Amino acid sequence: MITVNRKLFVGIIAGVFAITSIADANAHAGIDTRNGTPTKGVSSTVMLRIGHGCTAPDGVTKVATHSVSVVIPVELLASAASAAQQIPGLNAVVVTNKDASGAITSSTITWTAINDSFDINPVGFAEFGIRGSWATAGKFWLDTTQVCRVATNVVVPATIKTMTDPKTKAKIRVWVPESVKTTYQELKLSWTVHDSAYASTLNDAKTIETGPAPTITIS
Repeated sequence: MITVNRKLFVGIIAGVFAITSIADANAHAGIDTRNGTPTKGVSSTVMLRIGHGCTAPDGVTKVATHSVSVVIPVELLASAASAAQQIPGLNAVVVTNKDASGAITSSTITWTAINDSFDINPVGFAEFGIRGSWATAGKFWLDTTQVCRVATNVVVPATIKTMTDPKTKAKIRVWVPESVKTTYQELKLSWTVHDSAYASTLNDAKTIETGPAPTITIS
């Protein structure tokens, strides 16, 4: 008779579920149809899901996502003007892209945090709704870009400056109080490779990671 240590068995099963959950949560970018089947000519909502934020060039520091952009081919959605989900704390903007002849080729939806406090936590996933009546059946790649920002705050000391009075033209000395100047280093996650098996790569500066674009299949 084979006996199994119940605690060990439970621990192994829990570990399997934990590994699965982590793998799902850390997926780079993908489309969640909420178990529905997007169909040509039928209006529905799908969710663009990002699995994580950026990693700073030090390879350790996790950096929040400031904006997310996705390119919607015109063959998938003829008009994306009102396709973007409105999310509190983020501005959603839709831009139409045209070729040299002036023909519309795609639309780009960009969600941008209104300020740093609304940047998306780098740990865990986030979702962005896209709604429309799908124009064509088939498989489509949705090139997606995340922009993260590393903020650096520099204290500018108080000083006295000499300025010209706009009325009298006389030189005057003006007290300028101490201030804080914030600059940003941008990092990018570029999910734009049309190969689902592509292993993501980093540029030499470790500021841009490139990997497979998410796909959607319309029936």
